[in-house]
Amino acid sequence: MFDPCISSSGYLTLARERDRAGTSKLNEDLSQMLDDDYACGLTQEHIDVLIYPANWSAVARHEHRPPRVFLNSRINQKGNAEIGWARGELDLLYPEDFLTRYVVAAQSAGSVPWRGIGELMWWKGFELLVSNAIIHRSPVATALLYAHAASLNELASVLAQHVNLVGAMALKFTYQDGEITSADFVPTIPPDRLREMIQERGRRKAATLREAVERIAKFDPEEPE
Repeated sequence: MFDPCISSSGYLTLARERDRAGTSKLNEDLSQMLDDDYACGLTQEHIDVLIYPANWSAVARHEHRPPRVFLNSRINQKGNAEIGWARGELDLLYPEDFLTRYVVAAQSAGSVPWRGIGELMWWKGFELLVSNAIIHRSPVATALLYAHAASLNELASVLAQHVNLVGAMALKFTYQDGEITSADFVPTIPPDRLREMIQERGRRKAATLREAVERIAKFDPEEPE
């Protein structure tokens, strides 16, 4: 079973050892995960941009507080996992805590050539990895799956040291007779608190929209500047 005390590098080492021992075959499309320099799709440059205070709003800096961040995780249509802070179905974003141009760029899927700048981690072939671990019961795939879960936890821990991490989506496993039966992204905060945060976000968006409409209504193009 998954042990949160074991690091992602520890699980990656275990996966390589199991692969060399020939205990199971890993799907060829996942072989890059066994490379020595594989880091579970982490994009350190994007993390550095997020935690850099110069990208925080004047309000956050004036109040001497870090910005609020919700770490979202989801599986896209191609079966890859996307982990970031500015996009996601929950829409738990606090744009007032960041510079506007940074938020706009972070919400774009292609803001930079390699990946969107709001994306902090990307797991290519995640659904295939889960299938190898659950259906084919591959010990190598299982170790790799645990490595990704540990890496996501480590990312959340790092962010919490620099920003106000209000919540995250973590990878959780269910078992039957000691075998993995599912691997799902679940919130790390209670359901009631999550609902409150989503409702609060909706109220803030509505208020921002009302303010924008009022400014437009008051604008007179014929009035001299």
